[in-house]
Order: sequence, then C-alpha cells, then structure tokens
Amino acid sequence: MTEVVENVNIADTPRRLGRISTIFGCYRNNFALFWRIMLPMIIFNFLFNIAENFSESYVTPENLWHFDTASGLSVGDSPKSTGVDWGMIFGFHAFNIGFLWLAMCPLIFAIVERRRNVEVTSRSAWRRVRSHAGAILRAFFLLYFLGALALLGFLILTLKIFPDVPDSPFGSSLCLGLFLIVGVLIYWSVNWSLYNQSIIIEGRKSTFVSLRRSSELLRGVWGQAFGMCLLLALVTMVMTSMILGIALLLFSFTVPEFAPLREVLLSVKFLTLFVGGYARISFESAPSFWTVGIMVLMNILANAVMAPVWAILTTQLYRERIAITD
Repeated sequence: MTEVVENVNIADTPRRLGRISTIFGCYRNNFALFWRIMLPMIIFNFLFNIAENFSESYVTPENLWHFDTASGLSVGDSPKSTGVDWGMIFGFHAFNIGFLWLAMCPLIFAIVERRRNVEVTSRSAWRRVRSHAGAILRAFFLLYFLGALALLGFLILTLKIFPDVPDSPFGSSLCLGLFLIVGVLIYWSVNWSLYNQSIIIEGRKSTFVSLRRSSELLRGVWGQAFGMCLLLALVTMVMTSMILGIALLLFSFTVPEFAPLREVLLSVKFLTLFVGGYARISFESAPSFWTVGIMVLMNILANAVMAPVWAILTTQLYRERIAITD
C-alpha cells in the first residue's frame, strides 16, 4: 500500500489549503491526460442523451422540449406550457455526471500514478480498469438501483400509502418523504464516496467489500467528508448553471425561437443562477438538431470539467485516511 499511496504531511500547511493546492496543481499538470481519459465517456454520454431525448419525443410526441439552466435539455410533460419560465429551485438539480462517473476509476489511477512520476496514457489507464470492470459496473448499477428504490420510497411516502400517515396533509407527507429519502441518500453517498479508490488502488474485486472499505475509512470523519462533497456539489451546480445560462443566452441572439429568454438572462435575474435560480424555455418540438446537440454537449462538458476534481478530492481524502488508519 505504501508503494501506491503517498504519506500526507498535514503539519506543514493547513489541511484545507493543502487540498485546494493539490486539486489545482494536479488538474493543471494533467489537464490533457484527464480529458483524453474522459473522451470515450463524453462521446458515449452525448450519443446516449441524443438518442434518449429523441426516442422520448417519438414515443410520446405530445411531450414538450425543455431547455433550461438547471438540467440543459429534457423532454417531458412537466411543465405543461410552452414559453419562458423562471424561478428558484435550490437543490441538486444541476448535478448529474451520469455515465461520466465510469471514468472515475481511470482518472484515479492516472492521479496516483502521476504522483509517483509514472508515465500514464489514456490507454494504459483504461487497460488498468479492464481487470476491475466487473466490480466497477456492479457498483455503478447498484448505486443507480438504490437511487431508484429511494425514488420509489419517496413516491410511496408522498402518496400516503403508509398507514401511519393517512390523515396527514399532502404537504406534510411530502416533506416527510423528502427529508427521509434525501437524508438516506446523502448519508450513503458520502459513506461510499471512496469505493472507487478501494477498487482501483487496493485492487478489491468485490463491490460490497469496496463499499464497506469506504465506510471504514470514513468512520469518525463523515461530517468532514460531507462538507467537502457538499461544497464541491454546490460548485458543480453553479458552474453547470452558469455554462448552460451562457449557452442559452447565445442561442437567444442566434436562434429566433430562443429570443424570449433574452429578457430574463440579461436582467438581474441572471445572478440568481448562483443561488439555485433557473431559466427555462419550452417548445412543442425541438428547434433544430444542432441546437439540441449543442445543448446536450454543453451540459456534458460542464460536468466533464468537474469530474476530475471529484477524482482528485476523493483520492486526496483517501490518502489522508490511509496515512492515519493504516
């Protein structure tokens, strides 16, 4: 283990400043390598999202196309009206790395190897991941499955199927379900935030062992890890909203259908994107294929900018915990 993970001298500099310096330094020194590693998943994400949106529109043609600063592009029946919509919806609505999460392990491998001054290529990083593909994919789909179960639990609670709350007002039941489900999701998301490091650095083949290992490493420092993840999630959401907001603003000058958005995005309301605001425009059909493609690509690239930061930060936390616990 000591050959792979460096010891951390926390006494030399304040830990927080050390982490920030590590993130910027590692990102700057390996910028091109990180993007070469992520390129296959960026392309896959792009094609998947394009196919998903057009297939959704084909299956249910009555659904509207929504372009917004929160999620980029979506096709659905909510909201039901066309035109411009603006409001506040503070939450994790703009944080959706999706399949880019599968690039975490090769990114982590590259980070660790580069800190050991070992030459790494995108091909060697993905080749290293190949032997752990089973554990990585099982963990990835397990987390998505648990997220789906959490959504189902939320719907059950908000529909007041539980016999203990049949007489509660709908709003109270909704809040109860929301806080319970969000609380459980946050707890386990933080608790398992180091499972990728357990797989790729320690070479663990079992998904459940890697998840348990992450929980062991974060025992006693869960609050600290939560603060770090929360801050990074907020930064990711703000950056995504800003990038998508700028993209929609450019569309408002070049695509006539988006012109109604200009008044919102050039007003003081644009500043609310920093604190959970959103601007949305809805159409009965997609304006054009290139408009859809650019919006999907901008959303993916915004998440891709932050993906290596997640890998660097969690790897740094892993190294610190290994230095203390092992």
